[in-house]
Amino acid sequence: MTVCGKEDPVQGMSQTQCGQVRGCGQPSGCGQPDGARRPLDPQEMAAWRAFLLASTSVTAALNRELEEGAGISLHEYEILVRLLEAEGNSLRMSVLAQGTAQSRSRLTHTVSRLEKAGHVSRSSCPSDRRGVFCHLTETGQQFLARTAALHLDGVRRHVIDRVPPDQLALLTSLLTPLAED
Repeated sequence: MTVCGKEDPVQGMSQTQCGQVRGCGQPSGCGQPDGARRPLDPQEMAAWRAFLLASTSVTAALNRELEEGAGISLHEYEILVRLLEAEGNSLRMSVLAQGTAQSRSRLTHTVSRLEKAGHVSRSSCPSDRRGVFCHLTETGQQFLARTAALHLDGVRRHVIDRVPPDQLALLTSLLTPLAED
């Protein structure tokens, strides 16, 4: 594969942090394979990089704080919250996988850890033998009640307090379409 008409940078050509090949001279297409349908212009690349950096750094910080403070990952916490918000504190595993953007296999392993901790239980779907429901237990609800302050403090410090209050609605309107399928 070539990038900007030159050999793949992984094969020895140095890159800038944004993926632009040094000395390429084609800012609109750098970091993208030749023939890319719509190369990113500098403003688009800046927006993409800002989003990527923000999403990965905030996610990593929240995950680290939950693991250190509560012994649970952000993915595990999200599963518990989704179950808490669901009718009857229960969801089919397939729905839970879609809602948390996890593969069914990964979700199964994560739910197994939560089940061992007593936070969730599983049961077969009465109308579909292949279906499995995941239920938030009383222990899981109590755990969420104890852990919520830790997580919400992190959300406030890493996101909410960094955005001017009058721009929170704008942030929501910009990010919402990105989460839609």
